Amino acid sequence: MRFGVRSAAFAIAAVSGVALSLSLEESAHGAPPIAVSTPVPDPGRSIVSNDDASSIATNPGNLAFLPAPELRWNWFYTQERSPLAVRGHSIELAYPLWILSSGLRVDILSPPRDAERPFDASYQWVRWGFGARAGNVLGFGTTLGWSISNQASLDKQFSITTGATLRPSPYVGFAAIIRDLNIPTSADGTRSPRSWDLGVAVRPVRGLRAFEIGAELAYHERFKTWVPRATLGVDIPYVGRLRADGSVFDTTSGKPQALVTAGLDIDMGPMQASGGAVFGNAIGARGTGFYLGAALRGFREPGVPISPRVVRIDIDSTPGVRGHTHLLRRLWRLAEDPETSGVVFVMHDEPAATLAHAEELGDAIRTLKAHGKKVMCHLEDAGGRSLYVCAQADRIAMNPAGGLRFSGLSSRYFYLGGTLDKLHVRADFVRIGAHKTAAEQLTNSTGSDVAKADHQELVDRFSDLFLHDVGGGRGIPKSVLAKTIAKGPFLARESREAGLVDQLVYPDEIGRFVDQVMGAPSTVWKEQPIPNAPKRWVRGDKIAVVYLDGDMVDGESQTIPFIGIRLAGSKTIAGALKAAREDSSVKAVVFRIETGGGSSLAADVILREAQLTAKAKPLIVSMGSAAASGGYYVAVAGKPIFANQATITGSIGIFYGKVDLSELLSKLGVGADAFRTTSRADAESLFRPFTDDERAELGHKVKQFYDLFVGRVAEGRKMTPDAVDAIGRGKVWTGAQGRDNGLVDRLGGLREALAEAQKQGGLSSDYSIEELPEEDDSLLGLLLKLLGVSSQAQGIVSIVPPALLDVARVLAPFTLFESDRPLARVEVFEETAFGSKASDGSKKDFPPDVEDR
Repeated sequence: MRFGVRSAAFAIAAVSGVALSLSLEESAHGAPPIAVSTPVPDPGRSIVSNDDASSIATNPGNLAFLPAPELRWNWFYTQERSPLAVRGHSIELAYPLWILSSGLRVDILSPPRDAERPFDASYQWVRWGFGARAGNVLGFGTTLGWSISNQASLDKQFSITTGATLRPSPYVGFAAIIRDLNIPTSADGTRSPRSWDLGVAVRPVRGLRAFEIGAELAYHERFKTWVPRATLGVDIPYVGRLRADGSVFDTTSGKPQALVTAGLDIDMGPMQASGGAVFGNAIGARGTGFYLGAALRGFREPGVPISPRVVRIDIDSTPGVRGHTHLLRRLWRLAEDPETSGVVFVMHDEPAATLAHAEELGDAIRTLKAHGKKVMCHLEDAGGRSLYVCAQADRIAMNPAGGLRFSGLSSRYFYLGGTLDKLHVRADFVRIGAHKTAAEQLTNSTGSDVAKADHQELVDRFSDLFLHDVGGGRGIPKSVLAKTIAKGPFLARESREAGLVDQLVYPDEIGRFVDQVMGAPSTVWKEQPIPNAPKRWVRGDKIAVVYLDGDMVDGESQTIPFIGIRLAGSKTIAGALKAAREDSSVKAVVFRIETGGGSSLAADVILREAQLTAKAKPLIVSMGSAAASGGYYVAVAGKPIFANQATITGSIGIFYGKVDLSELLSKLGVGADAFRTTSRADAESLFRPFTDDERAELGHKVKQFYDLFVGRVAEGRKMTPDAVDAIGRGKVWTGAQGRDNGLVDRLGGLREALAEAQKQGGLSSDYSIEELPEEDDSLLGLLLKLLGVSSQAQGIVSIVPPALLDVARVLAPFTLFESDRPLARVEVFEETAFGSKASDGSKKDFPPDVEDR
């Protein structure tokens, strides 16, 4: 802190302010030398840290750091007798595009009419700036400018200014600029000389923007003089930012002169108003001046709190895996926002794809309430997950014409063995453990007794969790709620009478509903997040969230459009883990697993990369909807492992096999001759069955793979192989059971996993999140997005009838995995009671509730 005080004293003593540091071909006696290309001053802006639209003129190297679009106006005024020739208005508009940014600026300059100088007419500059950045550390850019005037000495100049900014740490940054690189020449041959700027800025208090000092030095080639400049920026709580800066430079008379500005930015949400004083002998012996400014931005800086508001969040489609994460983060931000007093969810679709995701949303609502926010829900055609999530809210309303399509939990598993028999196709699989029932979907026409018992146990445990959490949120005993739910589905009126919702509200009455809950008239905002300006330059303190989402396959990740199958490629996921490990700015990794498994080889490739990552930095596992079979296999590299209570996990086991098409081909009149050097050379062929010898050897190989699986889990979980085998054999567990039997360390969702990563990584509270692997940027991915089909959406537009989608997913092993690959995969099942749609995919309308409310 002593360093910060000394630095502030230095900055103030150096007379912080704005200055014009370039030289004109000729200048008035005793006046600061300026160039025709000198822009209207932007008071208090450091060439190192200025990230707003005025960087077009101050340093185009900063333009790419612009957080969001901005429109800015500035007026710089000095008295009529001021020897300083540059004053007037500037207007600029800038827009960021990923790592690129561009902006347009117009300077309208009006020199004092009484000043002694070779020109006294107004003139204008039009500037176009563009910048790019390498990560969050290096920015570089160029501004092109054109002058316009009715005087030849000021007209038709073309200027090129190039700058670069390096911010290697949150504490210090550097900048270098070449102004008028091309030595602009006006219509009558007047030349503006080139100059060079160097700058350094320091943020000594934990690297935060709240206190900043800077020092700059400009060199003018024509006069061979150095012009020092200092800047100071201090955040004023609940107001804005204090800015001051000053320059000391020689004039043509040889007498040093100073120019100083001091003022205040007042910030209110996306709006900013600026004002301050201009003084010093550079604007005359008794000269004074002022500046004013205003800006409208797509970002916000610390300032005046705005009136508390209620934020409206519309759920128009069920979020996919990453969309779910984005919704959670949005709610966490609102919980911390002092300007948000409440949140109202308007649900047109289910808010979560699975009960595990609904758990995490329920936790986010409880987090909002713990921070003093009121939470409300408005339902239309709701399902079980809507009820589960909204039960945690303060109050639930429902459209009188809507209803609650829920009467209990169920799941459905499809078995294709009978179909394959009719086609004369034989599925031949070998498995370990009676509980490893995934292969039964392809070999049987119905589930085995063990499978049926396991499936019923799973749905019963989900039901118990559902009744506990909904009953707790709604204040209804579990036994009473269970009897009530069994009477469903419900019309809107029946939902209210059963205590499942509080009141009936048409969509146009949502505002009145919000006012009732808030206890006073409230402003409801459609949620359009306004990002905060970064507190630090280098947002290098990051947590990488690496997603393993979809069936695990060898090679690259893919999305199969129209049937909603995502393939998590081992090469893609391993590459994402490696990238997170090798990125020095990533301090911890959260491995978010959303898969029921797949290729055992893919799982082993991913596990190896996860183990290497865990040795280099904290690797925390967050299990989402499922982390089972191969999904659990890769999870054992992390510590701790978090799971939701409804996460499907375990299923430690392997199955292996193929389909035999020989009888089908024979029925079709197709013959096939095979030639081999050994009896097993074509054992994996789809055109003959396994021999007894091959089937015996296959069982031996599957046992080896199973022992490897058990060994990996035993090593990762610090358990004995016998203990792992006791809870293995393909048995599927809930996250709560996994915690009890040692497969899971803690119950909790993504929020708890990120908090643990922050703790283990030693990160500050303003860390950023990097999501890996990157989204699909292929041509197909782009075309699907243009058609409105998102690979992350839960409800993917399909040309396949909804009732057949799950059958298509059950057939995935025939199409997704090579025939010689052992599989670590759980059964595919359909949740039929959570959604708001009927089993045929249609929405069956309830009659409107016409009761007088």
